[in-house]
Amino acid sequence: VSLICYYCVRIQRKAGRTKMLKIVIALGSIFVGTTFAFRFHRNQRKKRSSRTSKKEKTAAVTKGESSIGIIGDIFMDVVVGGIQKIPDWGMDELTESPIKLMPGGGGLNSALILGGLQQAFGSNSSVQLHSLIGYDQFGDVVRKRVHGTRVNLIYTEGAARRVSTGICVCFSGGKEGKMDRAFITYRGAMATFNEKDLDIDQLQKVSHVHIAGYYNFPKMWSALNSTIVPALKMKNITVSCNPQWDESQEWKGLPDLYSDLDYLIMNEDEAFQLTRQAKLGDALEKFHSQGLKMAIVTIGAKGAVASICEYHNSGEDGKKRSPPVIRWYWHKANVVAEVVDTTGS
Repeated sequence: VSLICYYCVRIQRKAGRTKMLKIVIALGSIFVGTTFAFRFHRNQRKKRSSRTSKKEKTAAVTKGESSIGIIGDIFMDVVVGGIQKIPDWGMDELTESPIKLMPGGGGLNSALILGGLQQAFGSNSSVQLHSLIGYDQFGDVVRKRVHGTRVNLIYTEGAARRVSTGICVCFSGGKEGKMDRAFITYRGAMATFNEKDLDIDQLQKVSHVHIAGYYNFPKMWSALNSTIVPALKMKNITVSCNPQWDESQEWKGLPDLYSDLDYLIMNEDEAFQLTRQAKLGDALEKFHSQGLKMAIVTIGAKGAVASICEYHNSGEDGKKRSPPVIRWYWHKANVVAEVVDTTGS
């Protein structure tokens, strides 16, 4: 408008009114056309933004159909290995191993491994990973890590802009052949991760759902127990779960889910804590008495044990009447020449 007014004044001084009128009409047409184009472009952007906000889901990459869905944790791991001991307050310890920064968490690790296996076996399927990361430098590293893989990272766009990506400092080492590990965790996005961050429609299209790191996202517990997992079972979708460590030491919530789980996968320490038992056999029996069908326990260099509870006959009403038969399967660990570090494995 300012440009049109400026040229009107100049034209009126140098030429007659007729010439001025023609020029003004031409400039006016340009102005109207430019304004229309600008408004049309702006409206189109608003429509696209509206569609995105309604759906409010984003995927890092678009892959083939998914056969496996994961509801799981993502952390940026700071891995400190090769230490003799964790330093006391005010002290310092040296390590000869480089300190590594890498994307991790049970959910991300499981998704990447499963996606890699599907690709190795020639499957075109992808793995859905429902989680939450922030729009920060660590979140960018995670997005870069899954780019080009078979992992379809799904999270809520709006929530991601309000949180920071979780961080876990992983210590590993020891001396005299006694290896151990310890963790310090900032949950970040995982502390707010809840059922609103899931794309339930997509999740119900898979054949199996794995819950990775149950105790790392407490805001999800209630919905998992009461609605999400029961709804998956109604659609004949199998469900497995890995608890991870409960820093509160209360180990609540998960036992209420046992009857709906097809598999519970944990290490020996987690099995003892969940059941308050000191022996593996007693722990497995306790799991089955609470309704768990199959427990899979990793026991370090000894391998892993799977315990299955079976009922061989039922009444006409479908209720289990016979005493349960518990079968154990032990898988011996492969012979390894040298164990370097099992952190994150």
